[in-house]
Amino acid sequence: MEINPQRQHDSHNGKLMIGGLLMFVGAVLLMSNLDFFNFNIWHYLFSWKSILIYIGLVWLVSHNNKRPAYILIGIGVFFWLPSIFGYTVRFRDVFWPLIFIGLGFLLIYRQRQPHRIRYDAQGNPIDDSSGFLNDLSVFGGGIKIVQSKNFKGGNVTAIMGGSEFDLRHVEFASKVAVIDVFTLFGGTKFIVPENWTVQSDAISVLGGFTDKRAVGPTTEDSPVLVIQGIVMLGGVEVKSF
Repeated sequence: MEINPQRQHDSHNGKLMIGGLLMFVGAVLLMSNLDFFNFNIWHYLFSWKSILIYIGLVWLVSHNNKRPAYILIGIGVFFWLPSIFGYTVRFRDVFWPLIFIGLGFLLIYRQRQPHRIRYDAQGNPIDDSSGFLNDLSVFGGGIKIVQSKNFKGGNVTAIMGGSEFDLRHVEFASKVAVIDVFTLFGGTKFIVPENWTVQSDAISVLGGFTDKRAVGPTTEDSPVLVIQGIVMLGGVEVKSF
């Protein structure tokens, strides 16, 4: 399979960022051991809030889709602010308000995609020239068969619900199609042909990505499906049956 130069560049940038973060953490720990600091530096370096920021920074330099990086960095910085400025915020007081605000913003933003696949009365997407899938499942979902002959990818959002997408009948507009997923307390399933190449660039936060395909032979011309985005407290599954 031909290697995409852009993906090689992104991977290289990601490795550079990881190396830089390791050097930074090592230098700070060294200074702490030499008594340059009089506070518990471990608490700041290895807190879950700092880890979210680290993941966000790596994502920021290694992916074209920057939204997950901004979300992770924003969450980490927000929950560090009380410690930095010396005031107290109880997690339970801000959790649900922030969830509702964030979900509202996310839904508005993700629905701005101008191209989408229209659905018929049975809930199955209708083929059109745009070739983009834009699906939202909140407290529900279903089984949806995609039959686009010009498939380019799309956005799939699942919040406390989820859908199953049968992609076995689609034809790609080009060799690569990218699906951006956001899953929160839910799940999304994709049924794909055995000869597809599936790449996962999704960030999992207390969630997971599972590939259950019966993988068949692939060639240099095999379609490549890239799944990216964020999976939080949920899952994304790919299968071929």
